Amino acid sequence: MGSDWDAIVIGAGPAGIAFAAEASGFGLKVLVIDEQECPGGQIYRNIENQGAGQLSVLGPDYGHGEGLVKSFRSSGAAYLPGSTVWKVEADGRVCYSSKGESREIKARRIVIATGAMERPVPFPGWTLPGIIGVGAVDTLFKSSGMVPEGPVTMVGNGPLMLSVANHLCELGVEISHFLETRSPLPGPDAISSLPRALTRPGYLLKGAAMLVKTIRGAGQMKTNVTGYAATGTGRVRGLSFSRGRKRENIAAGTVLVHEGIIPRSEFARQLGLEHLWDPVQRYWYPKTDQAGRTSSKNVYITGDGAFVHGAVPAELKGRLAAIDIASDLQRLSEAETRKRKQPVIKALEGELAPRPFVDSMYQPRESLYAVDDATLVCRCEEVTAEKIRTAVIQGMTTPEMVKSLTRCGMGPCQSRMCSSALAEIIAKETGQMVDQLTPVSIRPPVRNIPIGEFTRMELIKEGN
Repeated sequence: MGSDWDAIVIGAGPAGIAFAAEASGFGLKVLVIDEQECPGGQIYRNIENQGAGQLSVLGPDYGHGEGLVKSFRSSGAAYLPGSTVWKVEADGRVCYSSKGESREIKARRIVIATGAMERPVPFPGWTLPGIIGVGAVDTLFKSSGMVPEGPVTMVGNGPLMLSVANHLCELGVEISHFLETRSPLPGPDAISSLPRALTRPGYLLKGAAMLVKTIRGAGQMKTNVTGYAATGTGRVRGLSFSRGRKRENIAAGTVLVHEGIIPRSEFARQLGLEHLWDPVQRYWYPKTDQAGRTSSKNVYITGDGAFVHGAVPAELKGRLAAIDIASDLQRLSEAETRKRKQPVIKALEGELAPRPFVDSMYQPRESLYAVDDATLVCRCEEVTAEKIRTAVIQGMTTPEMVKSLTRCGMGPCQSRMCSSALAEIIAKETGQMVDQLTPVSIRPPVRNIPIGEFTRMELIKEGN
């Protein structure tokens, strides 16, 4: 694999493949590296291999990805599926593992398009077998047609819960309880953003239709749920939760949990890029301009990895990044750049019109990380909330300091599963705002690879 690339794209989701198709059209030499075996990312996972029945269940929004993947396949961009990037450098160097070998390559620009992930939120019993992320259920159905055996209990917050509940209803899976941790009434921020959202009535009607279908298909629906905890020995057998002052207990053999979507920021953090805090959805995100430029001139971040907006906006962001990089590399004149950007920006603004309303309606509750001392926060290193709070009492008042004392965030997942909870618990215990803290650092290898690959890999010689 040569090193004369204009752009190396990490991730073959909607942003990554839209970038590749657009950039290749400008004559850029593009390489896309992705962990999955097929393009499409999480949202369009396995789109090339779906039958009519699955496409019918997943709907036209999912089907849109078929054309996007076809455009990518015919673009001429190079593609490395089943390959794992484990290090990036600001000078354009990328280290990746493929088929048991690690290699280092280089490009004029790196485009990080790793998308988003379900927000990990610890709660009592969350490691019990039988507890599954709602997004994981969606992935299993797209990948292999698998669905959980009913009855299932769904608990949490976010539009994805409605989407997956609709799919399960369509597939005949019994939803015994649909428990939302939000209030059904819009808050002041949602109300103020509603006029802009109404410019996209079809988007809102689609959400309303999903809600109606869930109401009709689910057994019991409850809102304002807090403090849920899974119970059972060997596997989940029940779920307890509070509504106001009342504590309720229900039987539950399969629990599907979801608490929103956050950007996957491991490479941005590994590079030490500047991050910002979103107070509505409560996550850090890398600082970029509209085209995805970061605080490092050679690195772009596009799609939901920059800020979670959904599949179609991610596609448009990928196209914007491609136009911007083509202009940077002098493949487009200034006039042509403006001409090509204008319709994409207009389309993106239209797609984003409902997002402030949706984000406010599904804002995480304040008590999201108010877990008891015994709850496991870092699953890799088995660090409980009590150990984190004890470290704070001992004077460790930043995520990096608590990490050094407790090993919270030092495990194989490189803090992907615990960094949000770690920061929020520290903020609560110290009286700081979360945005005053800095996320724990991530060091390469960002993904686990055999040490033997290090000894065999060839590095690019200086000057190349």
